[in-house]
Amino acid sequence: MRKSPYIVFSIFLLVSTSLKAQSRNSPHVSTVIAVLEKSLDSKNATVGQEIALLTLTDVVVSGETIIPKGSRLIGQTADAGARGNDDRKTVLAIRIDKAITNQGAEISLQAIIAAIKAPSDDSLTADPLYGMMHSNEPKMIGSGAGSAAGTGNLSASSKATSTAAVATAQVKGGMDSSPQLSDDSQGAIGYEGMSISWSLDVPPPLTLFMSKAKSIKLKAGTQVLLRMAEPHVAR
Repeated sequence: MRKSPYIVFSIFLLVSTSLKAQSRNSPHVSTVIAVLEKSLDSKNATVGQEIALLTLTDVVVSGETIIPKGSRLIGQTADAGARGNDDRKTVLAIRIDKAITNQGAEISLQAIIAAIKAPSDDSLTADPLYGMMHSNEPKMIGSGAGSAAGTGNLSASSKATSTAAVATAQVKGGMDSSPQLSDDSQGAIGYEGMSISWSLDVPPPLTLFMSKAKSIKLKAGTQVLLRMAEPHVAR
């Protein structure tokens, strides 16, 4: 399949760190900062597994907000596992497919991840909403062998409530976070020994996370800087 010169040039610009030097006739590149909704671990990730990010900033094109803050970016894992023999590395490959806006509109994307930043505190107990919901969790009270109070076990419904509280806190925490990355951020901040590269041979572009560790885990709440070919909405 022959690649469009526009796509090839756009992808080249995605990884350029000197975006300000673009000429007026160059294809434009948009950036957005988002937060990872759920943790992703190369040990149990499967090819095709969905990945969701929540945008913390707007994507504005020609004065129009195309992808507003609070939209979801949907992607999937393209590869995960150990690679190489002598110089063995763990690889986690991700591709970004589309954005889904608050109004439900879907926008196709050609995007790469340029930088990530680990969450400063991955403890949900620090989130006030989670603390409030957790305090309302029903607890078993009683005595005797049949009582769950001694073991601290909760009923199935209580566990479901707790799980829902965690999920809600994760999303709310991400939305309330202020962007900690900038348009010129690079690399894997807060992830020791991890590097980021890209596979741009054939669209769609892939982002490759690599490490000499046995596994790669991207924590929920990780902020992500994405660069993309300027998105457009079908009229």
